[in-house]
Amino acid sequence: MGRKKQTCNFNLKSVSDPESEELIYFISIVDGVKVKISTGQKALVKTWNKKLQRCNTGSVYTERENRHSKKVNKYLDWLVEVAINAWKDFKRTMNPNYHTPAHFKWSIQHAIERKDKEIQQEEKKALITPLQFFQQYIDSMPTKIVKSTGTFTNPRTIVHHQSVLKRIKDYLKEKGKSDNFSVFDRRFETDFESWAYTSKNYRSNTIPATFSVLKVWLKEAEREGLINDESFHKYRSKGTDVFNIYLTINEIEKIYNLDIKDLINKGKIDSKSKIEITRDFFIISCYTGLRLGDWSRLNSGVWNLEKRTLTIMPSKTGEPIIISLHKYVIELYQKYNGNFPKSIDKTASIEHLQHLGMLAGIDEETLIKEVVGGISTSKKYKKYQLIKNHTGRRSFATNMYLKGAPIIGLMLQTGHKTENNFLKYIKITREENAEIMTQYVDRMF
Repeated sequence: MGRKKQTCNFNLKSVSDPESEELIYFISIVDGVKVKISTGQKALVKTWNKKLQRCNTGSVYTERENRHSKKVNKYLDWLVEVAINAWKDFKRTMNPNYHTPAHFKWSIQHAIERKDKEIQQEEKKALITPLQFFQQYIDSMPTKIVKSTGTFTNPRTIVHHQSVLKRIKDYLKEKGKSDNFSVFDRRFETDFESWAYTSKNYRSNTIPATFSVLKVWLKEAEREGLINDESFHKYRSKGTDVFNIYLTINEIEKIYNLDIKDLINKGKIDSKSKIEITRDFFIISCYTGLRLGDWSRLNSGVWNLEKRTLTIMPSKTGEPIIISLHKYVIELYQKYNGNFPKSIDKTASIEHLQHLGMLAGIDEETLIKEVVGGISTSKKYKKYQLIKNHTGRRSFATNMYLKGAPIIGLMLQTGHKTENNFLKYIKITREENAEIMTQYVDRMF
């Protein structure tokens, strides 16, 4: 049977009503047989160009009508390409089962079905807003395994993500922005930073901390095909070094030697306060370098008082570390008979520590530089006002460094992976550094 030339046409189901939308049919002649297939697309009759077999566009039509016409035309152009390829396959095949108009029709219909599913998926994605997507990501975090540790996401990380989501919600609401992924373009970084400083008076490192989490969400959205603008990859997510204090050995001992019961009797500490528990955990941190998140892991650690070591699995790294025990840490272990109480929440413990620092007379005036609301200022504090939970970890690193402990040995106890990150914990003053260097300079003579 001789093959006739392939035809490829589009016709409307009806053209009687110019204001109606009518179904578009694909029509082709295959080996003399008419193949008619519904495209599933509809065209506004008044825009249909019978000669070009496409929708007209222009100023005589509304913006909505032009958008729809362009969408339909794009679909029909795609379908022509599909038909040409199907026709080529039809001509090449020698298999009689596939060499029929019916199979050609099936090929076109199958392609249309796949395309319609893709369009439905894209339309479904378009309905997902950033806030919905971000919340879904956070909701999934408790069951996600962190590749670097092989463990479930740390609850503190989830809390941090929730805080960032609140900032983004506040920004969109106060700036009158739409909940749309198009918001996160190259202008977003500057606009958010300006809003954060002027409206919220955020500290300088709050912005990169926010962008760091936001970039995690947007990378996931990018993988899902929800965002095409790649500007977010360049958002600033590295903060600047913040001034933090450390406590000297003498200052730590002053806190350790506070008579809590006597201070309660004198009315300087509330009798119902759990400040003593906070004090004891902080002292342990000062002599072990453990993070706040690991205070609750002391009971699950392996204590060897004979060798004076504690083997513990830090929550952040997921790799065991072995810590040499100071006599104060051993005393506290014995005080609680190896069964440490539940640690106090972060906010309350900071209040406890600063109160303890005041009672211990750690009140040296300290001048620090702050960037708040985009303005750099210098402000004086009493040293005890700057004590936080992480001060214990910094104090351990700095005091051990001042005693001449090798950095590699300290890193094995603190769990730091890089020397660069570890050195951020060394909080010595210029005067202290000069004293250390003088010892080495003297050896040269």
